[in-house]
This record gives sequence, structure tokens and C-alpha cells, in this order.
Amino acid sequence: MPVIASNRGQLASRLINTLTRGAVPLILGLTLYFAVGLFNLRLPGLQYDEAADAVPAIEVLQGREPSTARNVTIFGKRLPLMMLHHIGPTTIYTSLVGLATLGISVEALRVSQLAVGGLALVGVWLLARHWFDGRVAALAVLLCATSPPFVWWSRAGANWTVPLLPMALFMWLALTHWWRRGSLTALLLAAFLFGLGLTTKILFVWWLAPITLVGLVAIRQRRAPLETRLRGLGRARWVGALLAFALGAAPLIAHNLPNGETLRFILANAAQTQLYGHNNLDFLNNLRKVSGEFLRVMGGDTIHFWAPAGVPIGAGMFVAAWLYGMLRWLKPSASLARLALVLTPVAMLPLSTISTSSIGATYLFTLLPLAWLLVAAAALEWLSRLRLKAAHVGLWALLSGIMLNHLVTSVATHRFFAETGGRGFWSDVVYDLAGMLEQRFAGRTIVAMDWGFRRSLEFLTENRVRPREAFGYTLLPNAEFDQLATALIREPDNVYLFHAPEYTAFPKRWERLERAALQQHKRLVLEAALRERDGTTNTLIYTARPAPRQFAPPQDLPLRDARFEHGLRLLGGEVRYDDAARELFVRLYWQSHAQRLPDDTVLLHVVDQSTGAVVLVADKQPVYGSYPFDRWVYGEVVSDPHWVTLPADLPSGVYQVRVGVYDRQTGARRAIDDPQDDAAGNSLMLQTFQIP
Repeated sequence: MPVIASNRGQLASRLINTLTRGAVPLILGLTLYFAVGLFNLRLPGLQYDEAADAVPAIEVLQGREPSTARNVTIFGKRLPLMMLHHIGPTTIYTSLVGLATLGISVEALRVSQLAVGGLALVGVWLLARHWFDGRVAALAVLLCATSPPFVWWSRAGANWTVPLLPMALFMWLALTHWWRRGSLTALLLAAFLFGLGLTTKILFVWWLAPITLVGLVAIRQRRAPLETRLRGLGRARWVGALLAFALGAAPLIAHNLPNGETLRFILANAAQTQLYGHNNLDFLNNLRKVSGEFLRVMGGDTIHFWAPAGVPIGAGMFVAAWLYGMLRWLKPSASLARLALVLTPVAMLPLSTISTSSIGATYLFTLLPLAWLLVAAAALEWLSRLRLKAAHVGLWALLSGIMLNHLVTSVATHRFFAETGGRGFWSDVVYDLAGMLEQRFAGRTIVAMDWGFRRSLEFLTENRVRPREAFGYTLLPNAEFDQLATALIREPDNVYLFHAPEYTAFPKRWERLERAALQQHKRLVLEAALRERDGTTNTLIYTARPAPRQFAPPQDLPLRDARFEHGLRLLGGEVRYDDAARELFVRLYWQSHAQRLPDDTVLLHVVDQSTGAVVLVADKQPVYGSYPFDRWVYGEVVSDPHWVTLPADLPSGVYQVRVGVYDRQTGARRAIDDPQDDAAGNSLMLQTFQIP
């Protein structure tokens, strides 16, 4: 029996050595990665950010001016210089290669993104072999290649960030060659990749923190050869590294000359971001969020897809590996590679709490390969220290279980997409929407009233449908949006796109657009509701039409039936107070009992009930002047809305809303016959409200 057991152990050892020799584990990892990633490429639906940088690539192919923050002319052709102030053109050009080679399609776009992720796997494998050995490289590449967030985010979920992964890995690899061999070429390559990464997305600057931290610890511990390398950097090498960095960062540098657009953008969002209102100063809560989401990612949760998450054993393994590293790898006897692995999360997680837009796990996507490399290195070190065979078997079973859990989760994700078509912003409803807008609403102006429409539709229609974004990148609609909504409603051909409330990114736009329509005596008409595969409403299409004449009041309206001079009746009304907005809403229901009413003005006063003092005057012609009295016909019932912003210093108490009508020319109030006998001074007390 001992002989048999010994033979089995030797056989297992030979098998592991065979599998980790050469490029076998890399090929296996790439095979698993592409097997999952290339299946059913059209699902989920094309999301906005996924298409955002692909649209300028299409525009380049079409000979159009790219819709980016800044372009440059090269050999007479307009090419993107920077996508946004903090995002460079890298992903535009990776998309351009894929679309030019494979044609313009969702499938081609996702293949090009997967290819970049595949390059990152090569980087993981090479870095692990240089830092450790073939066994660690094999385990790291397989853990990373099967990780659902790595596969799905590479394919679609974090496209601006995906190129940062191979850049970071190859930058570390180049730095490794430099500190071990003093290679000038390696140093220049590392500097170039840092500049290119910074151009690709400004958050690549975070990598300075772990590199600096590792360097400081190494210098403090007097580690060679890093200390020797740093001392040996002469002026010529520093200049060469600076020039290599400038070459990589050339688009970013050119974009910021002479006005420093990126710096101004960063400073404008330093304390609180303008886009999503993220508070960069709330460090502890931000750290709790990013740490929690990163552990979810390590556990196999793709987060943004609403897809199955699997069993989070990978998260536990990462925490155990990091704690082990903190205990053993900070010692001077540990290698710089081990030091880098354990200090990188320490440096990166706090930095990820600061953003120019919002925070979340996708911004830490670049950390994912090194996190799995940390797990692989720690696990194999444990194996070398374990004496019991049962412990060996148990640890290998755990590692195999993580990879199996990854694959099962990805299969479940495919099934989820096959059943649902994707949820929310990832729904395949967007494909139906693109077709409908091209056919049913051809030639009309499409107005996106929420984030998530424009870029997806431009890509899917190859710019035949080019929606205008009109929601405004603020958390809540402001006065500027209200002015825009008023102007939009004046255009009868506009078609408005909204998400269902549960999927809306920028809320309250529908309510403000409806307000603008009511103020112009129009109504929003639902033209189509597009639903996901389970019947959940995803997208709503509206137009604005003139309000039809009505001749009956709402059935549930409590009748007041106050009669005004010259044949006007106030059938009733409603009063609602929104304390958060300090806004009063009053809706009056009038009815004409004359062939032609005079062109009068509606009196609307807010009165302090305790003193009788008028605290606010909000007189207007009916329906904000868009449907005056003299245009009404006999018997017509008109809904007359009023929105009144109350002064911020108005004290608590009970207030009356008083209503009347007066001659525009003379100011003389029309006489009122009120059934409730509460119209002193020809000003009718409609209702009261209370300011708490």
C-alpha cells in the first residue's frame, strides 16, 4: 500500500509539473476565457458606456467628425485625441481595429474587448513566472481567466478600464526587469506604459501609490538591488524616462495645453462630484463601499448585470491570502514581488474612494489580476509548508472549487441572459428600440430624457438615429433643465425617451417635462412601452400633443362651483405642498358659461391665516398664458396648473390659498358668488396648507 501511495503521489506531481510547464496553463486559461466570453455575444443588450467609445470609432470609419472632447487632424483625417477630459482615446482605437476588421456589430465590439482581456491574461502569466514560478503562474492565470467579473467586464462591463489591466501588468513586468537587471529599455517601457495608462484613464495614477510604497519599504529595509538601481539612475536615464512617459501621455498633454482642462475638471470635482454628487470627503463610508464591492467581485459577483453571483469562496480566499501576506511578506526576507502583492490593495483601496464621478468596483478592475496572483502565490506557499497530505488535498480541492464555482457562475449568467435578455441598462430591449425609432419615428427628433440611450442607439443604427441628450448631468433637475423642457415642448416633432422609474438614472425629468407640457396646454402621450422578456417595463416613448377640449370635470373632484362675473365658474381645485422643495402646487378647474370670456388674469395669493397678511402673490393668466380665457368655448372645462416656490424664510404655520380673477387692464376683481360664502374682497379661500 505505501508503494501504491508513493506512486500516486509521484504521478500527481508529474501531472502538475507537466501542466505548469511552458505555455500549457496559459493556453488552457485563454481557452476557458474565450469559451465563456465568445458564447452568445449579442446578450446582454448593448449598454451606453460599452458603446460610448465605439461610436467615435464608427465616425472615424464613416469620415465624420468624432464626437469626443477633442480631436486632431493627421494627414487630413480627423482623429480622436481625448474621449473626455479624464479619459483618453485608447478604447476608441481598440474598438476601431475590431470594427474595421470584423464589421460594425455588437459581436465585433465585444470580440475586440475580449482580445484586450486576453492580452491581460498573457500579462498575468508572464508576470507570475517572473515573480514566482510556473506553478504560481498556472494557478493565477486559471483563477483570473475563469473569474466571472474578469470575463464579463472584459467583454462588456468596464470598457474604459479594460486596457488598463495589460498596461499595469506589463508595466510591473518592465519594472521587474529594470530592478533585477538594470535594463534601460525596461525602464523606458515602464515609463511609456505609465504615461499611456494615465492617458487612457486618469485613475491609472493610482498605480504610483503601490509602486512608491514598495520602493519606500524596500529602501527602508535596505533591499538590493532596488536601492542600487535607484542610486544608479543618472540624469540621462531620468530624462529618457521622462521623455518615454511624455510619449505615452502625449494625447493627455496636448489636450491640456494651454488651459489645463483635465486639471480643472479634477479640481471642479475634488470635494463633491458634479455628475453624481459623490462626496469624496466621506472617506470611511466610501472605503466601506469599495471594499465591500471588491470582495463581491472576488467572490464572483458581476454586480451591474443583476446576474447570479455564485458562492463567494474566492472573497474568503483573497482575505486569507492578504492577511497571510501582511503577517509574513512585510519582512526583509520576503521578495519584492510578495511585498508588491500585499501592499497594492493597501494603497489602491483608499485611493478608490476618490472619484471625479462615482465610486464602485469597476474602478478597481485593474486590481483584479494582481489579487488573483496574490491568492495563487499564498496558496502555493501554504502547500509548501503543509505536512499533512489531507491538508494538501483540501487546499487543492478549495482552489479547484473556486475555479469550478467561477465556471458554474458564468454558465448561470449565460442562462440568466438567455431567459431575461438582460435587465435595466443591459436589456436587449435596446435592439427593439433602435428598430422602432428608425421605422416608426423616422425623420423626427429623438430626445433622450435619461442616461443610457444615446450612445447605444447611435452604435446600433450606425448614426442614423442620433438622439439629443436633454436630461442634464445633475442629480435633480434644475432651473436650466426647466427652461430646456419648456423649449422642447414647443417643438411638436420631438419624441421623448424615458426609462421606467425603477431603471431611471436621473429622476424627476418626466415630472418636469410633464409640467412644461401642462404649462403650454399640452399633454404627454405614451406612444410605446417596451418591455423585457418577463414583461417588466423598461423603456417609455412619449410625444407631446395639444390638450383636447374637455367638457366634464374629473369624476373625483369635490365641487366648489363658485360663480364669477361674466359667466366663469370655478368648479374646484386641489392644493399640495412639498416641504422638501418648498413648493406649492395648485390646480384649478374652471368652466366657461359664456360664448366668449374676457381676457382676464387669475389671482393666486398665499395668505398667513393667523395674521391675514398676503405673503406671496403668484398671479398669472390661465395655463401660464398659453390658453387664456378668451380662447375657451361655451361649456369647456380647463385644468389650470400653478407651481409656486415659497420663500425660504417663510415661517411655520397655516396658510390659505386664495383665488380670484381680475381685469388685466384695470386690475378690478370680478365679483364672486361662492356657495361657501368665503370670498371676502372677491378673493375665494380655496384650501389651507401647513408649513411644519
